[in-house]
Order: sequence, then structure tokens, then C-alpha cells
Amino acid sequence: MHTFTIHGPNGPVGGVDGGRGKAVFLIAGLGASTRLWGEFPRILARSFRVLALDNRGIGTSREGEPFSLDRAAEDILAVAQEFDLDSFALLGASLGGTIALNTALSSPQSVRRLVVISCAPHLSEHGRKTLGLLDLLLQRLSPSEFGDALMHLAFAPPFAARHSEFVAETSVLYGLAPEDVPGTQTQLNHLLKGWDLRDGLTQLKVPSLVMVGGRDAIVAPEETRALANLLPKSDLFEDGNVGHSLLAEVGATALEYVRDFLG
Repeated sequence: MHTFTIHGPNGPVGGVDGGRGKAVFLIAGLGASTRLWGEFPRILARSFRVLALDNRGIGTSREGEPFSLDRAAEDILAVAQEFDLDSFALLGASLGGTIALNTALSSPQSVRRLVVISCAPHLSEHGRKTLGLLDLLLQRLSPSEFGDALMHLAFAPPFAARHSEFVAETSVLYGLAPEDVPGTQTQLNHLLKGWDLRDGLTQLKVPSLVMVGGRDAIVAPEETRALANLLPKSDLFEDGNVGHSLLAEVGATALEYVRDFLG
């Protein structure tokens, strides 16, 4: 994998790129840079060309216009244009899933496959309260403490108990760089204004895989299930024993399922 930065319509967009074959964009969640994916991009790059991006306001995409869901979609499409990618898949988790949905709505002819994990098609009252809690934690805690708190919410308790060292390592990966706190705050502020993609999603004909953990404490599982019901060409993968960090908790089984779906 090698790093790149392009100059898009909203400012610089950076990330990592590697592998060969059909292109897959990886889109991470709130305040997360590409490093949160760990080894996942390298593993997926054995089968595909993988481009993992820093979302607007974070890491190598820190400068430029403030974050919005529409600007995030524009950033992805700008990278695709820069690398002459006429067709690609999108894989997004949490906020990254919402960005992936919005990107697919913006350019459905470009998106051949869509994988969305632990995300919601609109901001519900439950979602608003959860974002409000994260907003409060971001304001009250240090960047590393915020990472610890978010990881406490992200993993189902049985997994966290069995794999405490892994969760601790992930907390370090997620711990915000101090210079990324303003960008994370901007992301939260934007999301708290609300979004609703439901009407457009009922018309989206892109083959989609929706993945949900039955013990997700950040995005209510029923909201992710509702997303699957909205998408006309969707498959649902659900594990009732895992939390928000489904890919990490399910491991190789989820990876194989995703790899087969991406084709």
C-alpha cells in the first residue's frame, strides 16, 4: 500500500492505495483516519485494488472545506476521476456507511457494489441522542480518552472480555490526533443537523450488502435492518452476538463474505 494525496474540489484528499483488480473504496467512521482499518486494506488488496481515504477534516484530508456528507461524496468521486476509475465498489462502516450511501446516490452509474456496515439511512431520535453523547465526550475528554470511550461502546462485551488486548490496541489506533479534534467536532456538528436518505435509497438499484451486529450500542440494529429493507437489491448479513465493530468481531467469516460479494 502506498500513500497519495490529490487536490479535489473541497481541498486535499489523502489515503492509501494498493492491490490490483476491481477498485474498492474503504470509508471509515467518525474522526477515523485510514490507520483504523489496521491490516484490512492489505488483506483485501490481495483480491482487489483498495483505496482507503481519510474523510474530510481528518489526517491527510484535514485542510480545505469543512465536512459534509455531500462533500465527502465529492471527495470520493474526485479520487475516482483522478485515477480513471469508471466503476468501483464502496465499503463503509458507521459514518463511512452513510457516506457510501450518499456517494452511491450521487453517482449510481459508477458504483458496481455497495457494502454498508452498522449505519442508518436517517438520523433517528436514538441516533441524535447517541451523537449528542459522543459530542459531550469529545468536549470533555482528551483525544486518547475519547478513543477509549468509543471503543468501549464499539465492541460487544463478550468480545471485549475475550480480546482485551486487541481492543486496547484498537483504542490506540482510534485515539484522535489532537489536530484531528476540530475536524471530528465538525463532523459531529454536521451530523447533528440530521440527514435522511430514505426516499432516494428506495430507487437505488446498486447490488448492496448490509451488515449488522445485533449488539450494536452505537447504531440501533433495527435501524441498519431497516436500511436493508429500503434497498431494492440488498442482502443482509447479521450476527446477533457482535457489536458496532462487526468486521473486527466476526473476523475471517465476515471477510470471506465481503470478498465473495465484491466479486
